[in-house]
Amino acid sequence: MGKVTTMFGGAILSLTLVSINFAQEWEVPRTHYGKPDLQGVWTNKTLTPLTRNQEFGDQRALTPEQVSRLEAGHQEYLDAEFADSDPDRGAGFGAQAADDGNTDDGYNEFWKDLGTNIQVINGEFRSSIIVDPPNGQIPYAGDPRTRFRRDPNGPGPYDGPEGRPLAERCLLSFGSHSGPPMLPVMYNNNYQFVQTEDYVMILAEMAHDARIIRLDDSYHMTTMNKWMGDSVGHWEEDTLVVETKGFNPQQNFRGSSENLTVTERFSRISLSEILYSFTVEDATTFSQPFTGELVFNAREAQESMYEYACHEGNYALSGILAGARELERQEAAAER
Repeated sequence: MGKVTTMFGGAILSLTLVSINFAQEWEVPRTHYGKPDLQGVWTNKTLTPLTRNQEFGDQRALTPEQVSRLEAGHQEYLDAEFADSDPDRGAGFGAQAADDGNTDDGYNEFWKDLGTNIQVINGEFRSSIIVDPPNGQIPYAGDPRTRFRRDPNGPGPYDGPEGRPLAERCLLSFGSHSGPPMLPVMYNNNYQFVQTEDYVMILAEMAHDARIIRLDDSYHMTTMNKWMGDSVGHWEEDTLVVETKGFNPQQNFRGSSENLTVTERFSRISLSEILYSFTVEDATTFSQPFTGELVFNAREAQESMYEYACHEGNYALSGILAGARELERQEAAAER
């Protein structure tokens, strides 16, 4: 038994030494002009939520036991979703409730890409993407519901396509996937980074949104408010810092106003990881700036990003508007 223990301990020591040597030998990959090379296809999928579950309070780092419980719970959910269907069930029944006739879930797990792990940053299993304020929550100023109310002078939700959400109209990805800040969503959590001495382009997989970041520019072009705002970046040693202002009025992040500013930081921390942090500032909507951190993980070199076909087969928009017109006809007929 002692011999086996010694051999096992020796193996662990060898692996540790290999890891230490690798860490010592690893250097930030650089472009031919000397800046850190961020290029490639990356994913930010993770089970770690944007805001912290209330049960964890101010606990930023989860214990291994908590991580095990969360990851195992998600795996149990996946196992149930991928289990063989009951051939004798009635048509239209939901996967989780055999008798409720639920057909609201438009996607099964085959299409989703949430990730299966809690993210680890600086050796911590993070309980939320937001790390400041310490409670991991978005610090709204006043009642946040006022920021999500419709403009009474604008189009109604079913008056025409202009009243429908941007993602539904295939103009922009949902859930701030395209950013900034760039956050993981239900699926398609991939990004392609391309850079030159003067620009960095980030292509978001969903709705193939392309954000072009000008480097070392002296001003923001805010006379025309663009989707994803106007992004200007610069290098602080080996970290790319990007400030974005001038978002399109139809776009907002968690109820933000036209005063929104997002500052992002990209640092290559290993061969397969980029540490991404963002700070959101908008005194109109938030009582203080708040900051989040994410890890972007490299995809395999042969795993290209596929084109995101949004309009193709997008029958929902026409169906919603056609349904609204039919209700109007029925109401008009009832009044006669």
